Amino acid sequence: MEENITIQEPVDQKKKLNILAIADDSDYGRAAVCHGAMLAAVFSGSLTIVSKFGFAYEDHTPYADGDAWLLYAQKVVDHNIETIMLPHYYFPETLYQYAEETNTIMYVIGVDKSGNEGFFSLRKALRFIKGSRLPVMTVGKELPDKEIYQHVVLPLDIERQAKEKALWAGYFSRFYQSTIHILHNDYKDAGLKRQVNDNIAFVEKLYQNLEVKYELDSVSVNQDIDRYSIEYAPTIGASLTVIMMTRYVTLGDLLTGRREKKIIGNPQSLPVLCINQRDDLYVLCT
Repeated sequence: MEENITIQEPVDQKKKLNILAIADDSDYGRAAVCHGAMLAAVFSGSLTIVSKFGFAYEDHTPYADGDAWLLYAQKVVDHNIETIMLPHYYFPETLYQYAEETNTIMYVIGVDKSGNEGFFSLRKALRFIKGSRLPVMTVGKELPDKEIYQHVVLPLDIERQAKEKALWAGYFSRFYQSTIHILHNDYKDAGLKRQVNDNIAFVEKLYQNLEVKYELDSVSVNQDIDRYSIEYAPTIGASLTVIMMTRYVTLGDLLTGRREKKIIGNPQSLPVLCINQRDDLYVLCT
């Protein structure tokens, strides 16, 4: 995977990085706020909480008590973080615009795969993610502990979008000294092996230049490596996996369902950092 990109140091901290969590009156909304607080601490940034959000006025988040959610959030971080409560109602387009104007680097949403409690069902989560330039972290209703994000899984396959995933996974090491586990399939086919090895070589070179802590984890599985990363993460104590979203919906997706649904709605409620395949994807480094 021969590509050249110029890497700069993290953006000027005079303009503080911001994490944006969408809350609702459920355990999923509470978890989104608490994960957002942890991420704000990780990136030495601020946390913005949106408690009025919907795709239409008749389809909106149940009211969330921002003060109560903040008390929960403060329990999972070791120090105070700047927190902003947005009182206005937001649709996706207006929220995307707000994020662009406030140095927001990531959204956090709590996804209820059953669709019975939280606002974000799998369908709504995919709809929101699809329109975003920023990564979207999806979480279940489990609250984070203070040791979360120490280990992050970066599943690599033969696709050329590896660099976007690698950059975002690498930020957790650069800001938080996390260990990034590069998970790849040990293909028997010579052509597939060559392609994945090219991606590994690229990411290793990138991480060595950036002084990112990483380990190579090789497995032999007959399934999508992103999906397998969900099963693999608990075996190494990892609490996050990073995936690229499917750019175009295929006939197979329509017949069997998009693969992201099974990853985001995983039984372990493992947080998933979802990154869109788009030409204007936001990254901290250029």
